[in-house]
Amino acid sequence: MKGTEGMTRAALLGLCGGLLLGGLFLLGVGLKTHLSPADCTGLSEMECGFTREAAQEMGRRQVIVGAALMALGAAVVVLVRSSVKRPDGRAG
Repeated sequence: MKGTEGMTRAALLGLCGGLLLGGLFLLGVGLKTHLSPADCTGLSEMECGFTREAAQEMGRRQVIVGAALMALGAAVVVLVRSSVKRPDGRAG
């Protein structure tokens, strides 16, 4: 049973690492998208305005989803770490 518990814990920690890295990447891309101006080369004024609004909204959503992924990954890490038993039998 010890090997199965270790494998499950390793899989959960790997999943958490992926969530944290993915969330961090999405947060960075979202901030870049939200803060950088849209390229309006060859677009009319109306098209440029729509492109800017769409880029800002997409960046805002990417920031929110990236932060949520990071929070989810951190929460699972805390849950996995709190369920680890010490060799003397106590939780810790």
